[in-house]
Amino acid sequence: MSFQLKVHSLILLTVLTFFDANAQQVKIMSYNIGSTNWSITQDSVIARITVNNPDVFCAVEAGQNKRPFLESSLPTYRLLQTFGATPNICESHIFLKKDMFSVLDSGYIQMPTYVGYTKIGRYLNWARLKHNISQEQFIIYGSHFLAPVGANVDSARVGQYRHANAMMQQMSLDTNLNIPQITVGDFNAGVSSDLMKYLINQIPITFNGATITNPIDLEDSWVIANSTATKPATTFTGSSAIDWILTTPNTHVLNATIDDKGIDGGVPPSDHKPLQITIDIGSTVSINETSKMQSINVYPNPFQNRLYFEMDEVFIENISLELFDINGRLVYSLLGASHINGSVLEIDCSSLNNGIYFYFLTNSNKSISGKIILRKGIR
Repeated sequence: MSFQLKVHSLILLTVLTFFDANAQQVKIMSYNIGSTNWSITQDSVIARITVNNPDVFCAVEAGQNKRPFLESSLPTYRLLQTFGATPNICESHIFLKKDMFSVLDSGYIQMPTYVGYTKIGRYLNWARLKHNISQEQFIIYGSHFLAPVGANVDSARVGQYRHANAMMQQMSLDTNLNIPQITVGDFNAGVSSDLMKYLINQIPITFNGATITNPIDLEDSWVIANSTATKPATTFTGSSAIDWILTTPNTHVLNATIDDKGIDGGVPPSDHKPLQITIDIGSTVSINETSKMQSINVYPNPFQNRLYFEMDEVFIENISLELFDINGRLVYSLLGASHINGSVLEIDCSSLNNGIYFYFLTNSNKSISGKIILRKGIR
């Protein structure tokens, strides 16, 4: 089969899956419901959840009286009983549509912060869910990172890095399940921060004499669904996009939205906006199967202008590369290893437009393909 036919087949499969009546779509929301005006905004918060109608959502800053209010006001949902009889130890909670999922496993761990931290504990809680109709599984993780503001900015950043490292170590324990992993919450960090570069681009962080590395490839679901659009602010004040839903590459993200409604000249429901994605859990690819096929590391992804393919030396011989756009048009090609510096192939895509592309790397023995996203000038 030609490369053109391969990429057209890949695009056609994606379209058919989207319209397949048997495709099992699940809506997942991350929503920080915190507000200094909770007494007058609580009904509006319920309205935003009801209107968006997520199947699973993580409510951040849902401690004390807020969590019981959610439970009593949303009768079609049930609280994930991660914390058992002590739900007040945490203010981030996962809610599920009743009768839609079976909980196969769940748990929590307390996240490390910094010396002298005295506020409510920060936790990562998670659940492995099985859809009761399709029987497909996925794991959702929910948490709330420290905010690097005030007098303890440096200490809070250390707490963020420790939180991220503990979260990735926990997630790495579940990769052998070969099911979608989705981590959500208010990370209190923008895309250009060291924290998000660590989580999304796997760039190590060194602090306090220690270096942490991220063993898991995570994708920003907003970028996957909206490759040419800048991510809007997820807060009502300023332009901060600090709420996240990150997914492993075997998660089929169909769309992503940020709800900025709920204001009619009055007080916003929360100082954050609900972030929601729709995934198709009926069309996933095994991470282990993918890693066995691949002998390369493609980075950064998304990228701006220049893209790098780092590969095993054994794969370099007689190599060729072709890039196709979303319509199946060949937009870039090269043949031979003359462009490779050591084990890294660098290509200049500055002449291409923003969007989704598919690459096909081949040598005499194997072919490797994947999806990349070009986002020049978009943060």
